[in-house]
Amino acid sequence: MKDSDEFSFLKETFKSLGNQYFDSSEIIIGPGDDAGLVKNSQETVYSVDASVAGVHFPENLAAEHIAFRSLSTAASDVVACGGALKWVLVSLTTDRADLNWMKEFVKGLKDFSDEYSCPILGGDLSRGKQCNIAITVCGKLDQQNFMKRSGAEVGDKIFVTNELGLAKKGLEEIKLNPEDLDFTSKNISKFIRPKLHFNFGQEISHYANSCIDISDGLISDLGHICEASNVGAQLNADLIPVEGEIEDALTWGDDYELCFTVPSEMESKIESLGKKHGLKITQIGEITKTSEVEVFKDCRLVTFKKRGYNHFDE
Repeated sequence: MKDSDEFSFLKETFKSLGNQYFDSSEIIIGPGDDAGLVKNSQETVYSVDASVAGVHFPENLAAEHIAFRSLSTAASDVVACGGALKWVLVSLTTDRADLNWMKEFVKGLKDFSDEYSCPILGGDLSRGKQCNIAITVCGKLDQQNFMKRSGAEVGDKIFVTNELGLAKKGLEEIKLNPEDLDFTSKNISKFIRPKLHFNFGQEISHYANSCIDISDGLISDLGHICEASNVGAQLNADLIPVEGEIEDALTWGDDYELCFTVPSEMESKIESLGKKHGLKITQIGEITKTSEVEVFKDCRLVTFKKRGYNHFDE
């Protein structure tokens, strides 16, 4: 693709990506100008996330899967706060000058936009040495329902949605056969298109004291809640729903499920909400006075080689 094609490509691409959702997202001026104009009738939440080839996804992953996954992992932060997705911005740096690759990438953006009724407010495109996607997401919610990491209280019950460990297994399957992905595999689907639980997140925000999405591993991410809340946690490994080896499931990450804490008297309400939204909800432990996340199996303390994914581990 010629450099001179950048502006025409962006103009033709973004003007139709979710423009049918402009009104519900309060977008006044969308793609086509130096910036967008949006009305905010209630509190808004913002987050930014980067996805880098060879770090967050295989370098040879198809462009449409890169796009959808990058948007999903970024928008997951809005879910964890209890918000509803409003719009997203996409900045793509790519080493590819292939227009067909670009069109596949746009297909992934459109699929996400349609899946979650969310417009792409705008974006940027540049050439670089590797594929790098920066996503800015905006959500809306009422301030009193914002689920913070710092709200956990001693005695809270700890819950997770669905199962942990599927994404790691999915990545392993993708690496074995990247050219012919089997989307009947729940593992592959989990890695490429993690399902985001927006409606469930908004409903539990009325009851949960804290919440986080599981991106870097349960132990690490729950540790962020404990650190922010000045508490600890005790987990029962026999209760945690996992696929594969338990250490991988608890420390690998990429599941983008929710881990949240609620007062014990709200347990039945949370279970009812799980059934309402078709989600498997499992109580896996309790918030404690200690400062550590401890995992017990058969009443014995379990230790792992690592707590979770860290970009800056040597």
